[in-house]
Amino acid sequence: MFTVLKIMGLIFEQFSNLLTDEFFWIILLVVIAVYRKNSDIEAKMLGSSYELHYKVAGSLFVGMAAGLIGSLIVMLMGICIEDYTRSGGGSLIEGITYIWVVAILLSLINPRYLCFSYAGGIIALMSLVFGFPSVNVPGLMALIGVLHLVESLLIWMDGSSYSVPLFLRRKDGKTIGGYMMNKIWPIPLVAFAVILGNETGGVSIGGVIDMPGWWPFLKHTAAGSSQGLAYLPLVVPVVLGYGDMAVTRTPQQKCRSSALRLASYSLVLIILSVIASKLRLFAFAAAIFAPAAHEMLIQYGVKEEEEGKPYFTNKETGLRVLYVEKDSIAGKMGIVPGDTILSINGMALLSGKQLAEFLAARPVFIWVEFEKYEGKAVTAEYSDYRNRIGDLGILVVPHNAELYYEINRGSSLAKRLIKRFYSNRNRDIGM
Repeated sequence: MFTVLKIMGLIFEQFSNLLTDEFFWIILLVVIAVYRKNSDIEAKMLGSSYELHYKVAGSLFVGMAAGLIGSLIVMLMGICIEDYTRSGGGSLIEGITYIWVVAILLSLINPRYLCFSYAGGIIALMSLVFGFPSVNVPGLMALIGVLHLVESLLIWMDGSSYSVPLFLRRKDGKTIGGYMMNKIWPIPLVAFAVILGNETGGVSIGGVIDMPGWWPFLKHTAAGSSQGLAYLPLVVPVVLGYGDMAVTRTPQQKCRSSALRLASYSLVLIILSVIASKLRLFAFAAAIFAPAAHEMLIQYGVKEEEEGKPYFTNKETGLRVLYVEKDSIAGKMGIVPGDTILSINGMALLSGKQLAEFLAARPVFIWVEFEKYEGKAVTAEYSDYRNRIGDLGILVVPHNAELYYEINRGSSLAKRLIKRFYSNRNRDIGM
């Protein structure tokens, strides 16, 4: 326990270096840009949006907490990113710099490619095949595995927050409801660069903190050097993002499913990385698995949403509820997204316009008959004799929406290079 506390102190010490790290400030700008775009869509759909600074501050706080957890895992495992055991090995951030360059270039194709699984896989293969740049491939792949493990935790706990409801047009021309989840978290991660102790005069972390005998769990390629190794901690600013659509289920259900799949992917990648530290052949396997399996997960999720039964679709009678405002009258009556409002004060509802016209009279008492998604019939009452009732605080799925979005997401990199432009009749969301 005492060792863990010392490591946490070392992590916080490295976090302080973020203020002078240009990549961290670039990440913050990316976070702001993403949430500003989300807010614009949110305002068009709901008439208002959550304030931008709340979203950015929330992502920063959650990202710092996740960075602490990830850094603790990385340091306890002894994961090393960069190899400076050879003379003239380069600067301490050389490898990470190359990964960032590749990641930024890939993001120009699609923002979701701003991910270490793609850029890291490319850099790892370049290092294995050409010997440049000099990176510790097993360590790099293990780092990516830990990052995505942390990401799976973030998706499970925070992925559905600030989800934006949308009207979507399917290929058959039918309007359905759905949610866009577009989260991004800045993550400061503390990892190691390893160099020959007698060349640097540095001190191994094992010399500062009493580490267990098995440490490091992920053995470095130069671990057998007679010259001794120094493990130099450095903070690596990274960005984790989650962009997806919930069409066949609620945002919460979608996030849980995505998180479990990503966690499984992460564990497999970490296992491959540990084996790769002993068998070079598995380094190639890990470098290929990282981007390929990540892309397969995304494509599977896209296919699942496109071919599955829509969750938010209108029935022959009633209005399907897509969104319920916080502290709204509908929420107080027990109405949740997915429910179908059948009638209000005994009047059967056939359209959202009909509901709006009824509420325009501002009644003081209403009773609503609605059906839960599972089929259970419910009747609820609400009265407000002082202010009267003018709005339930809901968004229902229209039969024919004037404002709708066509989804442009999930295409493979090859498809996007072949088909550079995507055109549609209305608006487009790139995921």
